[in-house]
Amino acid sequence: MHLVTRHWGNTAYTPKQVLSIPLGYDRPVTPVGAVLPKAPDPELRSALDRCARVVVGFDGKLGDSLLAFGAVAAVTDALTLLGRTVPISSLARYGCLYPTTSTACSRGCSPRLIIGDDAGVRLARPTEDDHVLLCYPEQAHCRDDGQRAHTHLPARYYLGLEERIGLRLPGEPPFLPPLARSAAEPAGEALTIAAVTATSWPGRKDYGAERFTDAAQIIGERSGRHVRLLVVSGHDKSAPRPPTDAAGVQTESVPGAGLATLMDLFARCDVVLGNDTGLTHLAALVSARADVIGLYGRHSHSKWRTGLGHHHALATPFSERMHLRDMCPVRDGLDDTDNNGRAPLSAISPDLLADTALLALERSGA
Repeated sequence: MHLVTRHWGNTAYTPKQVLSIPLGYDRPVTPVGAVLPKAPDPELRSALDRCARVVVGFDGKLGDSLLAFGAVAAVTDALTLLGRTVPISSLARYGCLYPTTSTACSRGCSPRLIIGDDAGVRLARPTEDDHVLLCYPEQAHCRDDGQRAHTHLPARYYLGLEERIGLRLPGEPPFLPPLARSAAEPAGEALTIAAVTATSWPGRKDYGAERFTDAAQIIGERSGRHVRLLVVSGHDKSAPRPPTDAAGVQTESVPGAGLATLMDLFARCDVVLGNDTGLTHLAALVSARADVIGLYGRHSHSKWRTGLGHHHALATPFSERMHLRDMCPVRDGLDDTDNNGRAPLSAISPDLLADTALLALERSGA
């Protein structure tokens, strides 16, 4: 029998619990602005001193882009600490999700410090005067400050850059920028649940609309509330329609919706259940009220979360091993097709998913 582990968003992990790289300084007691013991990256420090604009450019995967905003937060915090006021502009598909101070992206305002992924940086067309920071999630290792292991990707990016900059930056967990968060009122007396069925890899990371619907029905039965279930299938408008309405569950299909529409939708949800995919991460970032529960079978559940207190996880043994050993199937070339070492997502029963959602609602007082 495969053991599925449950992790709450506010769980703090110690260096003894997970494999991590020590920062080399006691961050909690180090004053903001203090010089760190490791020598800084001279090119990055020079870029911070010289740059006339910060450009945020992400055009690859949505989940990778959102969690890499921890790197952008480190750069902007460093500039503030250094007493520099520099405009921030964005480009590409997902750069627009970052709060900017300038809508234009002029190449005449140089040198620039460009932060993004390969595709986004290409769109920025860097010159020799620009400094480029590329964000690769597989290369972002878990760091610890001697007391706490910072497992989430935003923290990994932020603390990695803090070390390279050589100054204790002001950021604290979850090391994310102040993204817009709606204070939307509940949609009504019904319990609004979104199920994110979109996935980048259906064969490995798809729980299935039927199981999500079963979980929603159990939530409705145990809570005694009517459930409005929104099945979010991403950009594929030809995706199969979700099951028809079950007792106490009103099911609506949301295929191919744009990011702005989904951000508004997630902000009005009580619960979001989702595959380990970018739209689930987006829900955690933009909704101030929803408990978000991600299902993890291939990657580390702690690495691929926002670090926010309402972003929870259910993980198969393979995902738990990635978490404990700070491993990555891509970086470490792991064979995750062996079912003896990897429980499929179907090992997470709808009953367990529903129970986790109800406990989360109870914990948050909803």
